[in-house]
Amino acid sequence: MTTSLQRRANYWVGFLTLGCAILYSFPPQEYSFYPRCPFYAATHLLCPGCGGTRALYQLLHLHFFEALRLNALVTLAAPLLVAWFIFWYYSIMRYGRAPRIKIGTGALAGLYVVVLLFVVLRNTSAFF
Repeated sequence: MTTSLQRRANYWVGFLTLGCAILYSFPPQEYSFYPRCPFYAATHLLCPGCGGTRALYQLLHLHFFEALRLNALVTLAAPLLVAWFIFWYYSIMRYGRAPRIKIGTGALAGLYVVVLLFVVLRNTSAFF
């Protein structure tokens, strides 16, 4: 089972590397093959992920302030997710098992509140 888990982890690295290479090379503003937000199409309100692809494109090109302008939540969460992915990958390659995720109820509720506040502020103010 360890070999299978390591192989899957390597597939994830390859998949994410390919995805980043495509995003780096093809700006979302110029190419229409990127997915459109169904929530925005239905309501014309910005969801928490709207602008996330464009923000990730700007992060890959090291334009941090432009990425923050496009989607602050994705811009701030991306380095945390990359750090977690590196830790996850290292644990699988070194120890042969994935680390367990333990998120407390309070932390999960706090994340929901942050996302909800982000959506409300983003759709009601000119700051985002």
